[in-house]
Amino acid sequence: MKNKSRYFLAELLGSCFLVMIIVGSGLMAENLTNDVAVMLIANTIATGAGLFVLITVFADVSGAHFNPFVSIAMVITGKLKRKLLAYYIIAQLVGCLIGVGLANFFFEHEIYELSTKSRDGIYIFTSEIIATLGLIIIIFGSMKSGKIAVAASVGLYITAGYWFTSSTSFANPAVAIARTFTESFTGISYLNTPYYILAELIGMLIAVLIVKKLFLEKN
Repeated sequence: MKNKSRYFLAELLGSCFLVMIIVGSGLMAENLTNDVAVMLIANTIATGAGLFVLITVFADVSGAHFNPFVSIAMVITGKLKRKLLAYYIIAQLVGCLIGVGLANFFFEHEIYELSTKSRDGIYIFTSEIIATLGLIIIIFGSMKSGKIAVAASVGLYITAGYWFTSSTSFANPAVAIARTFTESFTGISYLNTPYYILAELIGMLIAVLIVKKLFLEKN
């Protein structure tokens, strides 16, 4: 039980700070400029840097998943015990929801407000599949090199993903749900959130098949 509480707390804190960084940096950028490109640059840098730090700090405690589909992929591949999955997912969802509420509050918004930012279309749906697929492959591909390699790889991949995908690479259902509750540059309409989550699920499942073939299959 002691280990479960440590895992839960690490995933909750990491997920909370991750969303605070994503949403908070977006809100700060909106306060400072009307240039969407500059907003995206600011949001990108903060998110990539934040991911590097958070993964480095929490990797030795819980593995620093901060993402239900990463945790599910770890269970499918035998890297995480199935009995721990519920603790991880609940912690991630709660942490992300706390994080978006705090970020909104920091910048004098309603603590929870439904986003009206539309992110729809088959192009964005496909983009989010690829974003999630890439994230899972990169995590598994860098794991043997240690937590710093994982932290750097994930942080840099998401930094790139903000720019090479039209979905801006959420690649995380807990983050997608949380970002439904901010009326800001980083938000997503509740009408689009289910499609993002479905795309992320598809991407994760395809990635697991690739990961098993590339990194887990014995010669």
